[in-house]
Amino acid sequence: MNILAAARRALFLAAATTLLAATVSALAGNTTFFSSTLGDVVFPFTAPTASAPGLIDNMTIGATTPRPITGTNVHATGTATLDGAVSGAGFQAAVKAISAAQVRVSKVVFLAPLPADLTTVVNAVTPSNVALTTAAQPPQARKLQVRIVIGTTTTTAITAGNLALVGIDQDGNAVTENISLIQNASATVKSANAYATLTSATVSAYAASGSGTGNTVGIGPSNDFGVPTGPGVTNFAIVKATKVITTVTGAVTAWSRAVTDDVATSAVVDATARTIAPTTAPGTAGINDYEFSYSYNLPQ
Repeated sequence: MNILAAARRALFLAAATTLLAATVSALAGNTTFFSSTLGDVVFPFTAPTASAPGLIDNMTIGATTPRPITGTNVHATGTATLDGAVSGAGFQAAVKAISAAQVRVSKVVFLAPLPADLTTVVNAVTPSNVALTTAAQPPQARKLQVRIVIGTTTTTAITAGNLALVGIDQDGNAVTENISLIQNASATVKSANAYATLTSATVSAYAASGSGTGNTVGIGPSNDFGVPTGPGVTNFAIVKATKVITTVTGAVTAWSRAVTDDVATSAVVDATARTIAPTTAPGTAGINDYEFSYSYNLPQ
């Protein structure tokens, strides 16, 4: 009889222990949210331990939060699709891909810009291996025109020479380029970049046929306006161009302003330099205003 009682007692204790363990496990593995409309909602939760992260709804959260979610793949084709979980680097790539896929549209206005010229930034001087003197900065961020004059065609041809331009573009980025001065006849060469500021223009390795008499080099702004976007953008394109022409009559006794489309499709666009040359060139007295709308994608 004592043996039977002892066996029953052992079975009871084992069952109680199992039930208690299951209850404790359930309490440790779930958090119950009390809702007046949905009732008691059990949310799967396992607390982190010293050797393993906790679990919330199958997402691994590190013992030290925040921590990147671990995972496998990221795909980005216009929009980003996340396959399962995402690693820290992959998530950043997905965000960048989404940002790059979005088209930005900006607008800029140029008020009464003066027309292009050939000598207001650097006056025409006889070339020699020196840094040229800057007479004035470009009135707006524009590509520059280098005017190379040959005194006597072929006879005083420039056979060697380089002009190094250093400056700041429309977005505040440092830019530099080299322009060859080699010419048999007078020519105008446009810079590759737009310059809001020309820091220096330096001639080197200059040589000319004969005496080089009459040869000069000068620099002025072109009609290619640099528009701000930030560096590394892609798919730069003009969306809309508008001009406002001011007409003065008599001895400045009357004037009028006319707003018209400037035919964006005829504008000259350099997507690399982010410049726009309007269809209608600036007026000689600065009587044209311009408004450009343009689109681009940010870099990834």
